[in-house]
Amino acid sequence: MTPPVVLIHGTNAGPWTMINFAEYFKQEGFQCYCPAYRYHDRLPSDETSAFLVGTSIEDYVEDIAQFVENLDTLPMLVGHSLGGIVAQKLAARELARAIVLLNGSVNWGVLPTTDEERALGKRLMSAGGFWEDVLLPDYETMAKYGFNKLESNDQRRVFERLGPESGRVMFELFFWMFDENQTTKIDYERTTCPVLMVSGSEDLAIPPSTARSIAERYGLQATFYEAKGFGHYLMLEPEWKKIAQICLEWMVKQ
Repeated sequence: MTPPVVLIHGTNAGPWTMINFAEYFKQEGFQCYCPAYRYHDRLPSDETSAFLVGTSIEDYVEDIAQFVENLDTLPMLVGHSLGGIVAQKLAARELARAIVLLNGSVNWGVLPTTDEERALGKRLMSAGGFWEDVLLPDYETMAKYGFNKLESNDQRRVFERLGPESGRVMFELFFWMFDENQTTKIDYERTTCPVLMVSGSEDLAIPPSTARSIAERYGLQATFYEAKGFGHYLMLEPEWKKIAQICLEWMVKQ
């Protein structure tokens, strides 16, 4: 019997970003789930934005941990971007059979390796004290860093489905060196399950050079795969099935 697969979405998004992969895996016999972080499973509104103020990545980790702990069988976790951090935190708590990181976000202690990564951080710095508020997605930023490999007519469609995100969450992601709670710090030594890191070669937000440095911290437990021609939102890009197939073959082996 195949283990269940829990697919974990990224910032400003929701379970809808993981549906392509979930349906693909279901066709191959896996039972799949796409849970949402708190306040990410409803349409954006002033009310949901207010609820997000002060929300931490640690809150999202607990949301998914609670979901996983209610399953009958230890699952495989597939995390995109921020979801990659959540998957790693749960793996360190022995709540995963294996984890797949799809352009997994930078962890505590991992420095940017490219000028584009540093430029993205500078964009956030211009938002003032954003960590005490919520951040709305910016189309220009998303088009460059998230949607650069999406077809032009899909960029606006996907952007319009994105919602606000906790400023604190973005602070914990991009400015981990100032986070006294070390929220995104991963206990690599306590992670004993296999790890697959999939990195889009055209991902400007988390480029392969940075993603590889994360994978290397797991030593022989990790398999690194550079997805040539793919960007950050590889689950929604035209050739997404190629990546889903690579992930599927690896999961079957585990």
